[in-house]
Amino acid sequence: MPTRPFTLGRSRPLQGDPGAAAARPFELPAHHLVTHGVVVGMTGSGKTGLVMVLVEEALRSGVPVLMVDVKGDLPNLLFTFPELSPAEFEPWIDPSAAARDGRSTADVAGELAARWRAGLASSGLGPADVAALRARMAPRLLTPGTTAGEPIHVLSALEAPSSLWDEDEEAAREALSASLSLLLRLVGRDPDPARSREHVLLAHLAERRLRGGRAAGLEELLADLAEPPIATVGALDVDEFFAPKERQALARELNTLLASPTFATWRKGAPLDVAGWLARDAASGKTPAVIVSVAHLEDDERLLVLGLLFEQLLSWVRGLSGTSDLRALVVFDEVFGFLPPHPANPPTKRPLLALLKQARAFGVGVVLATQNPMDLDYKALSNAGAWFVGRLQTDADRERVVEGLSGADGGAGGVEAAALSAALKALPPRTFFVRDVHMQPPSFLAETRFSLSWLRGPVTRRELGRLVRGTSPPPPAPHAAVGPGGTVLLDPRRAPPAPAAHAAKVARRSEAAREGAGAGEPTAPPPPPEGWRSLYAHAPAAAPEGFRYIPWVAVSVVAHLRDAKLGVTLNQSQLLAAPLLPDGRPDLSRVARLDPSLLSASPAPGARFAELPAPLAKRTAAQAAARALREHAYRTAEATVAFHKELGLAQAEGEPLEAFAARCRAAAARLAAAEQQQVIGRFAPRIARLGERIAAAKARYDQAEAEVAALPGAVGAALLGLVAGRDTARRAGTQRGRATAKLERARQEWTEADAALRDLQAAQAAELSALEQLPLRAGEGIEAKRLVPRKNDVEVAFVALAWAATLAGPA
Repeated sequence: MPTRPFTLGRSRPLQGDPGAAAARPFELPAHHLVTHGVVVGMTGSGKTGLVMVLVEEALRSGVPVLMVDVKGDLPNLLFTFPELSPAEFEPWIDPSAAARDGRSTADVAGELAARWRAGLASSGLGPADVAALRARMAPRLLTPGTTAGEPIHVLSALEAPSSLWDEDEEAAREALSASLSLLLRLVGRDPDPARSREHVLLAHLAERRLRGGRAAGLEELLADLAEPPIATVGALDVDEFFAPKERQALARELNTLLASPTFATWRKGAPLDVAGWLARDAASGKTPAVIVSVAHLEDDERLLVLGLLFEQLLSWVRGLSGTSDLRALVVFDEVFGFLPPHPANPPTKRPLLALLKQARAFGVGVVLATQNPMDLDYKALSNAGAWFVGRLQTDADRERVVEGLSGADGGAGGVEAAALSAALKALPPRTFFVRDVHMQPPSFLAETRFSLSWLRGPVTRRELGRLVRGTSPPPPAPHAAVGPGGTVLLDPRRAPPAPAAHAAKVARRSEAAREGAGAGEPTAPPPPPEGWRSLYAHAPAAAPEGFRYIPWVAVSVVAHLRDAKLGVTLNQSQLLAAPLLPDGRPDLSRVARLDPSLLSASPAPGARFAELPAPLAKRTAAQAAARALREHAYRTAEATVAFHKELGLAQAEGEPLEAFAARCRAAAARLAAAEQQQVIGRFAPRIARLGERIAAAKARYDQAEAEVAALPGAVGAALLGLVAGRDTARRAGTQRGRATAKLERARQEWTEADAALRDLQAAQAAELSALEQLPLRAGEGIEAKRLVPRKNDVEVAFVALAWAATLAGPA
């Protein structure tokens, strides 16, 4: 049971002294998150940093954490460097980005290490705290649908009978439905459980098997499709509901999927077992930190896979005993699209809403994070006891939050709606308005502490593999210079440093190699098979004595990353290499990226050569190797491009983000200037007409004023009556009354026209002023989009034998 509160930073009252004197430590009791939490804030508000701090504090308190990652940020938890030294940061610095700034990776790493040490020191933390967190947690990075991390057997609900059919029939049926939807999505069929005939028929067939304690894998379902063991579906005969020819077509598609090597990834790896994932290791006593990353999946696949995950999570929660302590924490960053308002109903919505309503009774807290509060269903918002609100981008977002947090019930701590809205508008980065129903007062401001993890940003699919190898013993992999196995190969920037003990072992193996490894092997390279060329990979500065070359396969590929809507095409050239298996196929579990600067067209003098696998002589070997590594490039190549939707601009290849932002500001300035001219042109005719109306009214006023002045006044009319008679005086009075009324009408017309002109000029000024702000706000509209290639967009330039120089014995 956690005994320490979560130390999240510093807090201060909403009103009063904003300085450090009023600040005090912000400690959130762990059980407050049993009633769930919501974190909202625009890009740059510090939202992801707060989420990471919550995760770190849960792990420091011994609370298991399950994180759902759809963007690539949450694997940053694994960037916990115990010594906070530049050497720990440097392998993760992008050399090309550093070179564009005219700096080395060592310089950037040194600056980052110093900045992180200083930031942690400002929060009263240091390397010892990072090391303690690293030692306390048991990280696990799960990646359904790919082997970049640890794959998940997402179809286990089909292929393994579950006790849920006896314990929680609704949860078992939902898990089955999500599995079938994913299956149908993979073959391009309608995955809707309510409307798809394929889904309904397969659900009947699978449930019949699973209720009988038998597996309902694809092989079994194919047999049932050929000869259905049921007579009817609903009120219709099975052949009338789904004709035999249509069943046969569906069976062919499912069989093709079953035979696909790509589909095998969905059927291997860790079972979909939330209870097992979050169970503490009794031997080590470490706290599970499970990250389920779906950033690499398509949108539909994400919804279906996470629907499966949340159904399994919900069934696990329902099987727990009740408690008021925080037993586990579920964190979902960037929840947009997964828990949308009514009427949208994706597969993730039902189990998520059920978790928010029911999990609190079992001690499982849920923290949801999103940029926009309007992304979430109001039922979800109403179930959150803790709110963390950072800077919001639009007035509508702030109004939604103010409406939910303020009111007569004092939900915002007695703060008026206008004052709360103003406070939200003025929040600096890493500062949040906090509302916790368990605290008194329930609302205050909080500045989050520095995170123990390095918040590097989204992690690519290729980097996920490196992180997984960093959390578990990796298989032998090539390195630049002398690495594990003594191999001298590849890009040193992408290889983790070898431990000292391993380096000593390599040195001993190297010495033994010099004494006799490779005896009797040829000193001339074997001729390359037809369709291949030869390359030699070794560090130029390495001594050639005792070199022994082992064959790898290298493929030069170009991935074209396109987005027609953005008008962007990025070309990624890669030289991928993998060791050859005895059957001549590349070992795809050890694919690495070659550094062209370490390649030579000729071998080192006196080196020996291992034999080529015999199957490599086949004419199809080169095509098979190219196809395999092309598939690997298709699955791993990706890039992130910035774009501005309103301006219709996208980041060019090689263009720094700062330069793109400047280009957006310049384009916004040009657009604003053009629109200002349009505004002026649009208002000009109306302003001119009002000017003419004012001039006419003034002329009528002047004429009426002259007429009134020319007529006798009251005294003159009396005298006129004495001289000319009473009738003449009465006519003169009538004329004066008419002239005075005409004068008043002219004055009113002039006044109204003048007021209308002033209003129109004010409206024009307001529009012009708003347009002047466009260049200043151009950066707020910049978004990021991940580009991945289509299969046809990956080309193979050539296939080669990459002879890898090693100082060790046989590979």
